Amino acid sequence: MRQRGVHVAQRNSAQEEPAGLRWVKSSASGNEQGACVELATTGEVVFVRDSKVRDGGRLTFEWSAWASFIASSKAR
Repeated sequence: MRQRGVHVAQRNSAQEEPAGLRWVKSSASGNEQGACVELATTGEVVFVRDSKVRDGGRLTFEWSAWASFIASSKAR
């Protein structure tokens, strides 16, 4: 599925993530159990995954879409 620079990828999909990504837990996730996300970046995209389901699906954002997402999130 692709819409406005965002791709939702299931594990082992046609858009496989590069090997050796360095995943970092979002500081906004806090220390509580619950909604935690991890991010990894390349020169082209930002990958987002659920920290508790690391082998699950991912969101893949083009940098421009990621910047729009962050700006929109901060505005709320």
